[in-house]
Amino acid sequence: MEKKYQIVLLILFFILLTFISFLFSPFFDVRDFVFHSRTEIDKNELRTNINKFYGKNLLFLNEEELKKSLLKHNLISSVRIEKSFPSTVHVVIEERTAIAWLKNNEHKLIFSADGIILGEKKLDKELSVPQFENFPYYFSGNKIKFPHYTDDMIKVLNDLESNYLKKIKKVDFRDDIYRLYLRKGGGVNLGRNNKLEEKFAILNSILENNQDKEIDYINLQVTKHPVIKLK
Repeated sequence: MEKKYQIVLLILFFILLTFISFLFSPFFDVRDFVFHSRTEIDKNELRTNINKFYGKNLLFLNEEELKKSLLKHNLISSVRIEKSFPSTVHVVIEERTAIAWLKNNEHKLIFSADGIILGEKKLDKELSVPQFENFPYYFSGNKIKFPHYTDDMIKVLNDLESNYLKKIKKVDFRDDIYRLYLRKGGGVNLGRNNKLEEKFAILNSILENNQDKEIDYINLQVTKHPVIKLK
């Protein structure tokens, strides 16, 4: 009876050992990364961020370490990791998008809502986002820092649809007054830093309702009484 018991224990031990060996076998080594994002991601651009994770055991993959590595890329704002056994990692990426550019050292610095510099272009390069002019700023690492009182404007621009944003050529901030300059049309006086979301909604409505007309000037300082001057 005791011998049978020993045999059973040996069999169980062998099964356990086989199972553990299987868990740590190359079968679960990471072989592929699949990226999911709103725009197509070039995996080669992220190669340095993911190289060291190839060959890691998927069961014990350190997801936080992988996230931190990917977030070092300036275009990535957030990451979600999903494991697909036996050997694939799905990476769901939220990308930063450009909201504006500013002139610095005879170049256009393109930046996101959180101030990350996304690129640098020559001054003759046309961009689909507006220019920031007369905004105070300074650099901190790879970020552009703006005063807190500009946060509302930056948030509104970040929330705009791309088709709306590209209609704006320039955002000027002078004497505590915001002025927009449209790519097609004249200037827009937004006034002070209040009710910006409402003002942009009114402006969008005006532009949609006057597509066949040439606008010379719009004043939205008083939202209840917008002024529109046509050419």
